[in-house]
Amino acid sequence: MKRILLPLTFTLLAAPALAENQEGRVLLNPALAYQKFDNGRALDEASGFGVGVEYQFGPNWAAELAGFVTEGDDIDVVTYKLDGLYYFKKDGTVQPYLGFGIGRGEFEFENDDEDETQVNAGLGVRFNFTEVFSARWDLRAVHGLPDDKTDMMTTLGVSFAFGGESAPAKKEKPVVAAASPVDSDGDGVVDSADKCPGTVPGVAVNSEGCPLDSDGDGVTDDKDQCPDTEAGAKVDEKGCVGVTKTLTVESIELHIKFPSGSDVIQEQYQPELQKVAEFLKRHTDLTVDIEGHTDSQGSAKFNKALSQRRADSVKNDLVSRYGIAADRVNAVGYGEEKPIESNDTAEGRQYNRRVVAVMQKEVMK
Repeated sequence: MKRILLPLTFTLLAAPALAENQEGRVLLNPALAYQKFDNGRALDEASGFGVGVEYQFGPNWAAELAGFVTEGDDIDVVTYKLDGLYYFKKDGTVQPYLGFGIGRGEFEFENDDEDETQVNAGLGVRFNFTEVFSARWDLRAVHGLPDDKTDMMTTLGVSFAFGGESAPAKKEKPVVAAASPVDSDGDGVVDSADKCPGTVPGVAVNSEGCPLDSDGDGVTDDKDQCPDTEAGAKVDEKGCVGVTKTLTVESIELHIKFPSGSDVIQEQYQPELQKVAEFLKRHTDLTVDIEGHTDSQGSAKFNKALSQRRADSVKNDLVSRYGIAADRVNAVGYGEEKPIESNDTAEGRQYNRRVVAVMQKEVMK
C-alpha cells in the first residue's frame, strides 16, 4: 500500500491550480486507505478504499460523511464516520486543514465480530488542479471507545466538486480626487466663499469677493465716480454729493446673436453697434448703460457672469472701434433677473436673450 500512495502523491503535486471554497459546494471524495492498528490489538496492517461526501458551509468550514472498507491478513474493518473540517485557507493551490469527528468501527475477525464507537482527529492537505478536480491526503488518529485503543488511518484520493456559490466580491469605493477650487469671476476669491459672483474683471474685492467701498459712502469703488467723499456726506448712486435724477432718453435693443456660451461679437452685428455710437455722438450729454440679459437655462451664477461678459464686449467695441469715451459707457450683466417673456417656452427664452443700450442723462432735482 505504501508503494502505491507515495508515487501517487508526487503525481498529484505536479500540476496544482488555484481553487476557492464555496458555500453550498459538494465534493465527492473517493480514496485509497491504509490502516495501522494499536499495538494492543495485535493485528497486522490493513488497506482498502472508501468514499466521502463533503459539504462546504463557506470559505473555512465543511462537513463530511464517509465510509471505508479495509482488509488485512487477519481482519476486515468497515468504518463509518461524520467529520468536521476546518480549512486554514479559503482558496489556493494547497489548502491544509484540520479534521475531527465521530463514527463507528465494525471489526470482523476469523471467528468473531466486534463493534465500537470511535472518535478521530488529525490533519490533511487538499491539492487543487482545477475548480472541479483536486486531490486530498488525510491522516487521522482513531480512538476506540471503550477499549481505549488508538489506531492510525491515512487516506489518499481524488475529489470532484459540484455546485457552490462564491462569496460576493467586496466593491472598493472609488477614490475621488478632490477638485481644485474654482474662481469663476477671477477676483481671487473661490466660488464657495464668493458672496458677490460675477465681479467685473479688475475690480478690487474684499475677502468675501465683493467690491470695496474705500471711502465708506455706501457706493462700491467700481461704481463710485467721486472717490474719497467726506465721511458722513450724503451721496447719490454714483457716490457724489448732491441729489440727481437719471432720465432715460432712448432705449435700443441690439439684435446681436452670440454663439452659445460665447461673448464674441460677430462682424455681421456691427451695424447694431454703429446705431448706438451715432446716437451718442449726436447727443454728447448722454451716457449709456449696456444691459446684458439671458434666459434661465443653466445656473444663475453662470448666466450672470456670461451676461456681464457680453455687455463688456459691446462696451469695448463702442469705445475702441467707434471712439465713444469709456466714462460714458457702463456695462452691467443682469443674467436671468429681468425676463421680458416667460422662460417656459423656446420663443420666450429667445426674447430674454438680449442686449439693450439704454441712453440716459442726469439732471438735478
